[in-house]
Amino acid sequence: MLKVLDNKKKQLALDYCIERFGIDSRIWKKYCWYSGSKNRIYIANTLDIERIIPESKGICVFRLDKSPKPTTNFLQLFGKYITKNYVEINNANTIKYCRGEDLILEDNTSIIPGFVLITNKNRFLGCGHWNGKLLKNQLPKSKFCKINFL
Repeated sequence: MLKVLDNKKKQLALDYCIERFGIDSRIWKKYCWYSGSKNRIYIANTLDIERIIPESKGICVFRLDKSPKPTTNFLQLFGKYITKNYVEINNANTIKYCRGEDLILEDNTSIIPGFVLITNKNRFLGCGHWNGKLLKNQLPKSKFCKINFL
Protein backbone atom coordinates (compact mmCIF):
# COMPACT_ATOMS: atom_id res chain seq x y z
CA MET A 1 0.00 0.00 0.00
CA LEU A 2 1.41 3.36 -1.00
CA LYS A 3 1.48 6.31 1.32
CA VAL A 4 3.04 9.74 1.08
CA LEU A 5 6.72 9.56 1.99
CA ASP A 6 7.50 11.27 5.29
CA ASN A 7 9.61 14.42 5.05
CA LYS A 8 12.67 12.93 6.77
CA LYS A 9 12.96 10.04 4.28
CA LYS A 10 12.15 12.31 1.36
CA GLN A 11 14.91 14.70 2.37
CA LEU A 12 17.33 11.77 2.75
CA ALA A 13 16.53 10.62 -0.80
CA LEU A 14 16.78 14.16 -2.23
CA ASP A 15 20.09 14.81 -0.47
CA TYR A 16 21.40 11.50 -1.80
CA CYS A 17 20.44 12.47 -5.37
CA ILE A 18 22.21 15.81 -5.01
CA GLU A 19 25.32 14.65 -3.12
CA ARG A 20 25.89 11.27 -4.75
CA PHE A 21 24.88 11.99 -8.34
CA GLY A 22 24.90 15.78 -8.64
CA ILE A 23 21.27 15.86 -9.79
CA ASP A 24 19.77 19.35 -9.70
CA SER A 25 17.06 19.47 -7.03
CA ARG A 26 14.70 21.45 -9.29
CA ILE A 27 13.81 18.40 -11.39
CA TRP A 28 12.05 16.77 -8.41
CA LYS A 29 9.53 19.58 -7.91
CA LYS A 30 7.00 18.07 -10.33
CA TYR A 31 6.97 14.65 -8.63
CA CYS A 32 5.17 13.29 -5.60
CA TRP A 33 7.14 10.88 -3.40
CA TYR A 34 5.60 7.73 -1.90
CA SER A 35 6.70 4.85 0.25
CA GLY A 36 5.65 1.31 -0.53
CA SER A 37 6.28 -2.13 0.88
CA LYS A 38 9.79 -3.50 1.48
CA ASN A 39 11.27 0.00 2.03
CA ARG A 40 10.71 1.00 -1.59
CA ILE A 41 10.44 4.66 -2.56
CA TYR A 42 8.37 5.64 -5.60
CA ILE A 43 7.88 8.84 -7.54
CA ALA A 44 4.81 9.69 -9.59
CA ASN A 45 3.00 12.73 -10.85
CA THR A 46 0.01 12.24 -8.49
CA LEU A 47 -1.83 9.56 -6.55
CA ASP A 48 -5.30 10.47 -7.81
CA ILE A 49 -6.98 7.09 -7.83
CA GLU A 50 -10.45 6.85 -6.35
CA ARG A 51 -11.65 4.12 -3.99
CA ILE A 52 -8.49 2.02 -4.10
CA ILE A 53 -5.04 2.34 -2.61
CA PRO A 54 -2.53 0.94 -5.09
CA GLU A 55 0.51 -1.16 -4.16
CA SER A 56 2.59 0.94 -6.54
CA LYS A 57 2.30 3.85 -8.94
CA GLY A 58 4.98 5.58 -10.92
CA ILE A 59 8.44 4.06 -10.69
CA CYS A 60 10.43 2.65 -7.82
CA VAL A 61 13.48 4.89 -7.52
CA PHE A 62 15.15 3.65 -4.33
CA ARG A 63 15.20 0.84 -1.86
CA LEU A 64 15.89 2.34 1.52
CA ASP A 65 17.82 0.29 4.07
CA LYS A 66 20.84 1.85 5.78
CA SER A 67 21.22 4.19 2.84
CA PRO A 68 19.31 4.60 -0.43
CA LYS A 69 20.05 2.08 -3.18
CA PRO A 70 19.10 3.48 -6.59
CA THR A 71 17.13 1.23 -8.91
CA THR A 72 18.16 0.47 -12.47
CA ASN A 73 14.97 2.17 -13.73
CA PHE A 74 15.85 5.34 -11.81
CA LEU A 75 19.39 5.46 -13.22
CA GLN A 76 18.25 4.76 -16.77
CA LEU A 77 15.46 7.35 -16.70
CA PHE A 78 17.33 10.10 -14.86
CA GLY A 79 20.83 9.32 -16.16
CA LYS A 80 20.88 12.44 -18.31
CA TYR A 81 20.78 14.55 -15.12
CA ILE A 82 23.64 12.71 -13.38
CA THR A 83 26.84 14.77 -13.33
CA LYS A 84 29.06 12.74 -11.00
CA ASN A 85 29.76 9.19 -9.84
CA TYR A 86 29.15 7.53 -13.17
CA VAL A 87 31.47 5.08 -14.91
CA GLU A 88 31.89 5.09 -18.68
CA ILE A 89 32.77 1.58 -19.87
CA ASN A 90 34.01 0.45 -23.28
CA ASN A 91 32.13 -1.89 -25.62
CA ALA A 92 33.87 -5.06 -24.40
CA ASN A 93 33.00 -4.27 -20.77
CA THR A 94 29.45 -3.32 -21.79
CA ILE A 95 28.95 -6.81 -23.21
CA LYS A 96 30.25 -8.31 -19.94
CA TYR A 97 28.12 -5.98 -17.82
CA CYS A 98 24.94 -6.84 -19.73
CA ARG A 99 25.67 -10.53 -19.15
CA GLY A 100 25.77 -9.85 -15.41
CA GLU A 101 29.53 -9.98 -14.88
CA ASP A 102 31.46 -7.85 -12.40
CA LEU A 103 34.20 -5.67 -13.90
CA ILE A 104 37.76 -5.00 -12.77
CA LEU A 105 38.61 -1.46 -13.80
CA GLU A 106 41.68 0.68 -13.37
CA ASP A 107 41.67 2.91 -10.31
CA ASN A 108 39.55 5.99 -10.75
CA THR A 109 40.03 8.49 -7.95
CA SER A 110 37.32 10.83 -9.26
CA ILE A 111 34.61 8.32 -8.34
CA ILE A 112 33.65 7.96 -4.70
CA PRO A 113 33.09 4.32 -3.67
CA GLY A 114 29.40 3.44 -3.58
CA PHE A 115 26.60 3.09 -6.10
CA VAL A 116 27.33 4.44 -9.57
CA LEU A 117 25.63 4.80 -12.92
CA ILE A 118 27.18 2.62 -15.64
CA THR A 119 27.25 4.25 -19.09
CA ASN A 120 28.45 3.41 -22.58
CA LYS A 121 28.47 6.09 -25.28
CA ASN A 122 25.57 8.09 -23.79
CA ARG A 123 23.63 4.90 -23.04
CA PHE A 124 22.52 4.65 -19.43
CA LEU A 125 22.92 0.95 -18.68
CA GLY A 126 22.20 0.60 -14.98
CA CYS A 127 23.65 0.36 -11.50
CA GLY A 128 26.98 -0.82 -10.20
CA HIS A 129 28.74 -0.68 -6.86
CA TRP A 130 32.29 0.69 -7.05
CA ASN A 131 34.76 -0.14 -4.27
CA GLY A 132 37.82 1.46 -5.88
CA LYS A 133 38.96 -1.60 -7.84
CA LEU A 134 35.93 -3.79 -8.57
CA LEU A 135 32.72 -2.66 -10.21
CA LYS A 136 30.11 -5.02 -8.76
CA ASN A 137 27.24 -5.55 -11.15
CA GLN A 138 23.88 -4.48 -9.67
CA LEU A 139 21.82 -5.15 -12.78
CA PRO A 140 18.77 -7.30 -11.91
CA LYS A 141 19.03 -10.84 -13.27
CA SER A 142 15.80 -10.29 -15.18
CA LYS A 143 17.61 -7.61 -17.22
CA PHE A 144 20.67 -9.67 -18.11
CA CYS A 145 21.04 -10.08 -21.85
CA LYS A 146 23.52 -11.57 -24.26
CA ILE A 147 25.00 -8.99 -26.61
CA ASN A 148 27.45 -10.20 -29.23
CA PHE A 149 28.61 -6.81 -30.47
CA LEU A 150 27.85 -3.08 -30.18
